[in-house]
Amino acid sequence: MHVETVGDGTPELAVVACLHGNELCGKTAIERVLAENPDFHRPVRFVVANEEAIVNNVRSIDEDLNRAFPGDQEGETHESRLAAELLPLVRDCSLLDLHSTRSHPEPFALVAQLNDRTEQLARATGVSRVVDVSYIAGGLIDHVDGVAVECGLRGTKRAGENAERVLRNFLGEMDAVDTLSDASDPELYRIFDVVEGTGYDFVGENFVRVEVGEPFARKNGEERRAERAFYPVLMSTNGYEEILGFQAERVGKL
Repeated sequence: MHVETVGDGTPELAVVACLHGNELCGKTAIERVLAENPDFHRPVRFVVANEEAIVNNVRSIDEDLNRAFPGDQEGETHESRLAAELLPLVRDCSLLDLHSTRSHPEPFALVAQLNDRTEQLARATGVSRVVDVSYIAGGLIDHVDGVAVECGLRGTKRAGENAERVLRNFLGEMDAVDTLSDASDPELYRIFDVVEGTGYDFVGENFVRVEVGEPFARKNGEERRAERAFYPVLMSTNGYEEILGFQAERVGKL
């Protein structure tokens, strides 16, 4: 794990990248921002988390780091021990956690606990959509006041550019650096169910409403149809090993 703290004093903000070793957009964004040596008005801690997974170009070594928190210093897996080392570094900070996905090209934010602080953080990212993921608890943002951002399609140049834009906007809105920024007024979605199953081709579009009876996935010529209207979130043909993705409802403005 690589940790770099900039600015004077105890960090109040933290930025984490590469909880998953094959999602490099956050690492790219951090490197680009820090290479400019900006003048930080507030201390910020930057963490590139799963370096061993990065070296091996894999999502994880033993288990999903973003499901390993709070971790165990004596744990049997690399990620369990890493989670126990990482969490104390960011527990008292307002957190931005940068990811990429196989489901959607444009950035959107995830929050696990809605409160005034996390709503401020979500708006500071500048994204147009925020998803309440408390239904699928288990990530780093369950343990801190933070927001995760899916910055775009994994491995693409666009995801790196999106991550850099999100990071700069976040730092500007949180008064960490002087930069042009603009808080957003995002739409809020709330996950209410998991779509189980493997081997499906997703035929819908994330954040586009699927009506009752409408097909959204196919497998061996058979269609899977919506039993309840929903908005697909993090749905893709090959994004997960055991599920297709998630069903959400649109709540309205954050």
